[in-house]
Amino acid sequence: VKTPALQAFKIGASFSAANIGDAAATTTLMKDVVFPSSKLILVANLLPTCIGFYKYEYGVSYAYGTATATTAFLALRALSAIASPSSFASIAQLHAASILFYGLRLNSFLFYREFFNKRFRLMRERIEQRQTDKEKDTGWIGRVLNRTPFILSCSMLYAGLAAPPLISTKVIEIGATPICSIALNAYKVLVGLTWFGFSLGAIGDYTKSIVKSKKGPDHLVTGGVYRYFRHPNYTGEVIGWSASFLASIVATVASTMSGVSGNGSKVKVVKALLPFLGLSSLGMVGILFVLFAATTSLEKRQEEKYGNIDEYKRWIKTSWSGPKLSSKA
Repeated sequence: VKTPALQAFKIGASFSAANIGDAAATTTLMKDVVFPSSKLILVANLLPTCIGFYKYEYGVSYAYGTATATTAFLALRALSAIASPSSFASIAQLHAASILFYGLRLNSFLFYREFFNKRFRLMRERIEQRQTDKEKDTGWIGRVLNRTPFILSCSMLYAGLAAPPLISTKVIEIGATPICSIALNAYKVLVGLTWFGFSLGAIGDYTKSIVKSKKGPDHLVTGGVYRYFRHPNYTGEVIGWSASFLASIVATVASTMSGVSGNGSKVKVVKALLPFLGLSSLGMVGILFVLFAATTSLEKRQEEKYGNIDEYKRWIKTSWSGPKLSSKA
């Protein structure tokens, strides 16, 4: 006979068993995850950016892709060591993989443009010449001193951009893995948007390169993804980096609500994540300003170049420029 008391006992026992199972899984994850050291993260971002001492423009191109990809790889390597990953850990792996994809894809595209696009190569040489002219008669010591602030600020920016999957890795390491289904679904959607944004940027870059190689460097590209996004490379990055950052916020908030932290109070969880959240916030603010400014500048140049063409006028009415700075900025 199933009495109310017996049913209540069974429900309570099932609930306790579930919690014990979650706690055991969390303990296993904590043993599996080895969080990258601060020194390793520093080297992953500073060392690639030092290429800016050799070629100034490389500090914001190849260094950008290499530093973010390397840092994401460190997070992915730590997460891949988990023998039986939870739902959150599996999504975190995809999160890290999205930034690894971005960095590798960016570098492959830069390599292609440098060696197969004469116009881009000349532009890079002009940038380098302008910087060299500024450093004229300073010697190699003066050159190093002049470029050091640039190198340090760029490396900090790259570390901040790649920090979100490190935050998820840290969450798992300290035993605060989120188990809330709402939080997990939100995290999943944001990681999906990260992949969408970076993929949009990749499609935009390759579409423009292919079309211009066939129809000439001055051809106005309005087909494919450009039918809807006037600057899909910039817009894609805005979507990708924004979604990645928001995913880390969701992971942080959910970790304080999980109730399975092996490290104690919510305060301890926040303290463990705060340095990475601060770094990620700085990276987010920095990259949004750069991308908004780049979009604003490109919008202005296109209007000056194609403003009297009917195709351009029709195009800007049906496409989105993406976020940009105000005309007063």
